[in-house]
Amino acid sequence: MARRKPRLFSFSREVEIANFAEVVSAPEDRRALEALIDAFVEICRSHTVTPHTLAAVTQAARHGSEYVRGVGITRLAVLTHYFDEAAADLAQIAQDDDETVRLYACAAMANTPEAIGRPLLERALSDPAWRVRKAAAQAAGAVVWPALLPALTRRLEREGDARVAVVLRLAIAFQQPKAAPRP
Repeated sequence: MARRKPRLFSFSREVEIANFAEVVSAPEDRRALEALIDAFVEICRSHTVTPHTLAAVTQAARHGSEYVRGVGITRLAVLTHYFDEAAADLAQIAQDDDETVRLYACAAMANTPEAIGRPLLERALSDPAWRVRKAAAQAAGAVVWPALLPALTRRLEREGDARVAVVLRLAIAFQQPKAAPRP
């Protein structure tokens, strides 16, 4: 069954901010979260993305706070279903200098359209950081994208980290076509 676009939806600003009141309290983190929420609410309201609104989402996706970063990358992944600009920004984030940002980006790839997520996961499978490669393999085990199978197999042949190899094997098994049940 083909995946459908997620509904472009946001709760009210007050509800969104209240959801993070206990975990995002530092003033800088709070400002970044509020800018992200304001931008996302505006995008959902207008069904358009502007350089200003997308910049707030992208800045949040690179933010130092894990909560702000996680919300930013998750919202950016949703926006890839609707806006090419969001896909371009996610591709840049997936290659960020900060390993943790790349790690979070991999976790969100399963929530993107295959045409966007698959090439990014294939690239992440060769990341120098084992944690990023493992996250890419985990994401590959969460979506049915059989076209990932060759990249997963190639990576397993070269993978020197046992922690990554285990997850690659699971992703390969997940992506392999299942035999039809016998009558």
